[in-house]
Amino acid sequence: MRIEIHEMTTAPQLIALRERRIDAGLLREPPEDEPELGFATVLTEPFVAVLPAAHPLAARRAVEVAELAGEPFVLLPRAEGPRLHDRIVAICAAAGFVPRVAQRAVEWQTVCGLVEAGLGVSLAPASIRRIRLKGVAFRRIVPGARTSVAVSWRGDDENPLVAALLRTIDQVGGPRATGSSTGPSVISDVE
Repeated sequence: MRIEIHEMTTAPQLIALRERRIDAGLLREPPEDEPELGFATVLTEPFVAVLPAAHPLAARRAVEVAELAGEPFVLLPRAEGPRLHDRIVAICAAAGFVPRVAQRAVEWQTVCGLVEAGLGVSLAPASIRRIRLKGVAFRRIVPGARTSVAVSWRGDDENPLVAALLRTIDQVGGPRATGSSTGPSVISDVE
């Protein structure tokens, strides 16, 4: 047996799981309506504002989401991660506006590069802060909002590597949810 790692966003992973091309995936904002799949949350983290370093709001420790209303946004295409995209749009809607999307990018590194180039702002998972670009500032948002990453697998998968992965998740994070994304364990919490 061998382990092969493929980089994919959430939507392509779900297709690959259903088509049995992959055995497990790590999904950002997993779906709720996939009864043949199991999910276990392995990470929750807050969203942050991603701003050009020279932006006036970058001088603050926290940014009110409503203050981003007039800004162009850099967002991932909805087709690549529908629930994450919709979650970001919902955060903006709760602050009273619909984001005006100026650019789309699939990878977070590209989102940061486009923000650094002054093409817009974004809302992103806090782990994006690991991408170190001098021209980008990451700021806490108010009101706060969180996002999650879940491991996913087919409920009928008998692959011993998948079983070993799920045992490890159980040992680190407690009982896992199967067949839905409700009630999952949390392995780590990023702030």
